[in-house]
Amino acid sequence: MRYYLERGYIEVVRDVSLPACSICGDVCIRPWLACPECNSTNIEKKDLMVHYDCNYMGSEEEFKQSVPVTYKCPKCGKELKRVGIDYGRPGFGYICRDCRSVFQIPLIWLVCEKEHKSKVDGLVIKKYPIYRLSDEVKKLLPIYNIVEDLVGELSSHGLRAEGFKYVKGMSGTTYTIPIFIDGSPSIIVEFGLSEEIDERYPFMMVIEALDIPNSIMFLILPFDFKPELESVLNPEKIKIIKIKDLESSKDKIIRELIAVRGVVTDEKT
Repeated sequence: MRYYLERGYIEVVRDVSLPACSICGDVCIRPWLACPECNSTNIEKKDLMVHYDCNYMGSEEEFKQSVPVTYKCPKCGKELKRVGIDYGRPGFGYICRDCRSVFQIPLIWLVCEKEHKSKVDGLVIKKYPIYRLSDEVKKLLPIYNIVEDLVGELSSHGLRAEGFKYVKGMSGTTYTIPIFIDGSPSIIVEFGLSEEIDERYPFMMVIEALDIPNSIMFLILPFDFKPELESVLNPEKIKIIKIKDLESSKDKIIRELIAVRGVVTDEKT
């Protein structure tokens, strides 16, 4: 996550605090409920009733006798008729099936995956960031799989290609380059998607190409890209590959990138 954060692929939205084991720091913890009298975990949650005369408390099922419903104290046998006078309903509670204790609050431990037990007030708190995709990367998602395929193919031809490389220009501006081929000069591959291209797009690409020194930019553009906008692009610095769709044009893109790298190498030789 730090790798993607440093590259600008993701950004921190906020932090979240999680309870962690006080012994090992594990945040994968689960509650462990037990009887406060005998420590048994054989407990049940029930609606409780209490007989005021003998102070017996138990589950409603213990007091029920028949249909129509009548109630009788299982301890003293007295019939209970009037709620609030003969008997009360304190709400839900817990009954231990081992020692028969009745209680409203069980003994609560929190147990981690290593079986360390901690009390609630003994837990430590760890803070973790919550991430989301950056706006820049959201724009690149439609071409992600294509870029991965192209980078793999270019690498198999001996080119030092990297996808979505974080590059800092001379101005200090950082760019996420969909495909960056290391070398002298380096090759930058940018994808102009139809829905993102407007009158400003060619000028933005010119600025980016000039800002990254010792590089040649390839623009992958839709077949219907306006010819008049091409006039602002220096063909020595920015080369255009027009395509109908990315999936069917991968071989064409590979051939042109390999060819220009070969030409550049021959000229240097």
